[in-house]
Order: sequence, then structure tokens, then C-alpha cells
Amino acid sequence: MSRRLSRPCEHPRQKVEYIGRSFRHGVVEATPSMKYYILGPLDLTLGEHRVRIRGKRTCGLLAILLMHPNQVVPLERIIDEIWADDPPRSAVENIRSYVHQLRSLLGHETGHRVLESHPGAYRLLVGPEELDMTRFLRLAEEGERVCRLGQHEAGSALLGEALRLWRGTPLSGLGLGPAIQAKVVALEERRWQTQTEWMCARMALGETNQLVAPLREFLGERPLDEKLWFLLVKALSESGRTGAALAAYNEARGTFVRDLGIEPGPRLRRLHAQVLRGGDAADPPGRPIVNVLTPGMTVPHQLPAAPPGFVGRDAALDAICELAQRTASMDHVPVVVVSGPPGVGKTATAVMSAQKSHTCFPDGELYVELRGLTESPLPAADAFTSILNAFGIAPVGVPEGLDGRRSLYRSLLAERRTFILLDDAADAAQVLPLIPMAGQGMVIVTSRRLLNDLHADLRLTLGPLSSAEALGMLNNIVGRERVDGERAASHHIVEACGRLPTAIRIAGARLSARPNHPMRVLADRLVSWDRVLDELTVDGDSVREDIDVSYRALDPHARLCFRALGLFAPERITAVEVGEAVKEPSRAADRDLEGLVHAGLLSTEWTRNGVPTFRMASVVHTYARERLEVEGLEVEGDARGPSA
Repeated sequence: MSRRLSRPCEHPRQKVEYIGRSFRHGVVEATPSMKYYILGPLDLTLGEHRVRIRGKRTCGLLAILLMHPNQVVPLERIIDEIWADDPPRSAVENIRSYVHQLRSLLGHETGHRVLESHPGAYRLLVGPEELDMTRFLRLAEEGERVCRLGQHEAGSALLGEALRLWRGTPLSGLGLGPAIQAKVVALEERRWQTQTEWMCARMALGETNQLVAPLREFLGERPLDEKLWFLLVKALSESGRTGAALAAYNEARGTFVRDLGIEPGPRLRRLHAQVLRGGDAADPPGRPIVNVLTPGMTVPHQLPAAPPGFVGRDAALDAICELAQRTASMDHVPVVVVSGPPGVGKTATAVMSAQKSHTCFPDGELYVELRGLTESPLPAADAFTSILNAFGIAPVGVPEGLDGRRSLYRSLLAERRTFILLDDAADAAQVLPLIPMAGQGMVIVTSRRLLNDLHADLRLTLGPLSSAEALGMLNNIVGRERVDGERAASHHIVEACGRLPTAIRIAGARLSARPNHPMRVLADRLVSWDRVLDELTVDGDSVREDIDVSYRALDPHARLCFRALGLFAPERITAVEVGEAVKEPSRAADRDLEGLVHAGLLSTEWTRNGVPTFRMASVVHTYARERLEVEGLEVEGDARGPSA
């Protein structure tokens, strides 16, 4: 079967004059459903009719909103994506004009209001079946899930249905900015993953003969993808074409040696040996794997040292280690997402989990600092280069293009038992290309954001330490004698730190530098809220700067809502109060607070009477009060809201 899949439907080239309910012979007809297509050129239909959008930049605006369905997209991000580094002075007014055009097409005149204005932002409301991207992701995830349960026929059907939604390169011809292009790359990567899983499901159903032609076609696009070569050799062998299978292996080996200077990985070599023996080409599940690094290559050990005084996180560590014990029998590389507010110890927890489960990963540990919320996030090409170098591959052996580096990366990790820590991720799009498609390792992703759109086998959201754990951490840094000798001062210090490990570590470093000073000196300095963040700074580490990274990553309206939280007690924040402070309905304020939860700056709570409330770590709340003192509740720039 060819990968050139047909369009989901053929649209009559008719211009829609209105949207809403129509009347025919005195009968009111139901509103036709709107469908959006971005898995190929941008397309839009209403019922059976194609909706023509005039203007490339109007199309660009719709595309940007569709790539963030049901999310509030800041105006500044829209401008950056449409005009990149050279927006006109009239950019804001132009966007309003494009919004007006889209609303006309989407039926706002008839009450079909799906394009919302927010302060300094817009949001497009999209139903779960209205956008081909969301349908694809849902079908792909469900198909892979049932395949893991051994239900290959149902899985093959679901994965095939997902792949038939693709019509070409997503949003081709619109020339949007780098953030959208990164999302497009991640989408295409997800498609390749789905394509491979679909072929594996068909292989399990015995459709080996039918897979040879499409596998050849795919290898024309990805000649360094070892899993595709494995499937081709296996399909040929199980179809009784032993000579062709051996020739395919020799072709694969020649490609790897010529282009990469390495031998094929162990799984492909083992399959080759089985074909030579005339044995079963099937790869026995659960087979134990030894250290399989190619001779002359190094075993990477890149993890940073665990910070001093680590305590607690027992439940999180137990869950990660239990999953690590099962990786050898799993049919995919498991992913763990560790999220939480700045300074909560996400990286430290991931590093400690690697130490506790090191026997599960004899082929090394990889560490990639993604710099997700900084002004210069790490590009995927640079991440691949760093990892390849860690395996001892010289710069001359690293392929020039992104696809070549990705293929070599996957080939190296195929069936290796490697621990991979992807630290400080911005979003799923940044992470997805770095998740191996085969192997018996494990990936841990840390992020201040929840990353709900990233498929994960285990999700852990860390909060502040308990009081006992926080005191125990201070014990480990400054010594039990000092802590026990000034129990009240010690308790005040860890509470002023919000019981966040990073803040406690900084306070402990300051105390350790002055071993003869009473602890009450620092405790007294932490009494006044406006001095707390000044005191929690040492040797270039600063709690304020750590939180500031998250704050600056918010859009203007989210920053306004964050500052408003400084007005309230940190342990009980409600949408009604915040709505009154920022002059918006409580329902809108609740969505704003939910956004801060996803950004890792807030956590949810519930009161006894059922009113949803939110909680903020005390040092994060102190930062909010600081920003409120400096910036007030004035709206930044044009963030009060587009008038369109």
C-alpha cells in the first residue's frame, strides 16, 4: 500500500455565502458542521461545501489558531508567526482585519461564535471531530494502545484510519514562523511513528507480502531508519524470499557503513543471523538484552550530580523505578513526565530515579538540557548532535541534515537500554522528535508545564516538600545539631522558602558559609516578605530569577492575572476574586487560572463547599507580590484586548 494517501474528501469548489441555519420550503434545516483540515494544505468545509478563504495572511491566522485549538493565543505570538522578524507598524490593525474576515466566514453574524477575543489574544473553539489533527492524534493513540494489548486487527484499522487523514505537508505554502514550523515537524514525526506502528500491526497479522513495496518507498525517504530496514528484511524472509531478505540486509549494512561509519544495530544483525540459519525471523518478545554498543563507541554517562541534601519524593521514585523494571518487556520506549513549579526539584528527582534504577540501563544515561522557557530553546538538530557526540561519534561522522541525525540517533538507541533525561521542555513539539521509536530504555521529560498533549506512560506532578522533609533537607545541608539547636528558626526558614528544594538549598548554602552565625539571623531576615527573594540568592543561583523565567514566558494577560494573585492569600485563591481584580467574568478568570496551572505556577485545591480554589507556593506568591508592586494591574501594551 502506498503512503500517498487520498484526501479525506473531495470538496466541491463552491463559495459559501452564509453560515448558520438555512431555510428551504419553509423548513428549518440543521446547521451544517464545520470541518478544518491542516494535515496538508489548509482547507475548510461547511457541510458538503468548501469554504474559500481569501488572503494568505488570513489563512495564516486561521492556521495558527488551528495549531493551538481551544487555546488562548497571544497577539504577539500571532504577529511573530505571520511576519517573523519584520512586522509592519499596522500589524495589530491588520490582525483585527483578518479576524473580522474569519468571523464572517465562520458565521458570527448568525450566532455561530467560535472565534473569541481575549485581552491581547484570540481563541478558536474547535470540536473534537472538527479538526483533522485532533482526530489523527486520537486515532493514533488509541490504535497504538490496542496494539500494545495484542489486538492487532483493531489497532491496524485505527492506525490506517488515522493515516488516511493526511493529504501532504501540513499547512504547505503559508510560510509561517519558526514556532509553527516546529509544530509541523513534530506532527510529521508523529505521522512517521504512526506509519511504523501501522506496519508492525500488519506484520503481526501476517500481511508480509503486501508490505514490501511500501517499505521500499519509505526507505527511499528515510534510508537511515533501521527499524524500516528490520521490517523489510523480516517481511521478505517471512514471505519466503530468503535471497531478497539477505540482499536487503547487505544493502542496509552498506548504507550504514558508507554514510555513518557504523555497523547495523543488534536487532537487525540478530535477524540477519536467523535468516542465514533458515530459522524463524520472528523476534522473541522479552528477550534479555546485554550491552550492545558498537565496538569502539563509548557508554555515555551525562547526568548531572544530584543536588546536596535530597530528601523525600519516595512515591515518585518508586513509581519511576517500577516502570524502569518493566522496560525490558515493553514494546515501546516508556515516557515519564515530571512537572511542577520552578524550584520544586524536578531535575533532582529524575536524576535520583536514574541512580536508583541504574542496573536497568547498562548502556548509559543521556542528558539533554532543552532550555524550553529561555529565549533560545535547544533545536532538535543540536540535541541530536550532542547525543551522537556522547556516543563517541566524531563531528565528521554526524550527518548534516536533521533527518540523517535523527535516523542515526534512533539506530544507536534501537534495543539499547539507555536512560534519557530531557530537561526543561517547552512543549510536546520540542520533545517528540527526541523520543526513540525502538529500544528498551526510558525517557524522562521534566517541564514546568503539564505537557498534557504529550503521550506519557507515567505523569508525576511535584509539589512542595512536607514540613518534616523540608527540615530533613536542611539537616542534610547544615547539620542536625544546628537545626535541632534552633528548631523554631529552622522551621521559619523552610516555611519562608515555601518548602521548595531549590530555595532550601540556597538558604542552606548561605548558612553553611557562616557556620558560627545563629540561624535566627537568616530567619529574622526572612520575616519581611519584600526581603525574602533578596535573601534567597547565592553564587549565581537565585529563586527570583528562576521564577522570572516562567513569568516572562507568559502572555501579557496571563502575566496580569499572575500579578493579581499577589492580592490574595496563597493558600486559597478563587476565580471570583481574581475576576473582580482583573475586571472579567469569573468563568474567564477560571480559564486564566487553569492556564497558570498548566504553566506550573499554580496548583488546584477544593474547599468543603465545593468551590474550586487554587494554591500557590509561598515564594512564587512572594514573586507575584513583587511584580504587583512594580507593575500594578495595568495592562501591558495592547493586551487589554483586541476590539475586533
